[in-house]
Amino acid sequence: MGTDLRHMLASNVDGARIHAGLSFSRLSALSGIAPDALAELLEAQTDFTVVDLAGIAAALDIPITRLLPASAADDC
Repeated sequence: MGTDLRHMLASNVDGARIHAGLSFSRLSALSGIAPDALAELLEAQTDFTVVDLAGIAAALDIPITRLLPASAADDC
């Protein structure tokens, strides 16, 4: 995964988290992603997996496509 895509995903996920009114720790708990691992994802240090994105989308009660950058979501 390229750095730009990693940053876009991190930004989209954090924006959706804030919009949903969830704290970082609550998103971690609901998504099943350990706090350290979630921090690395949101700081764009590691790549998101489909499983990560699915867990986050479920925790936020949104479709996974809302987390994807616009150009990637348009391709779905």
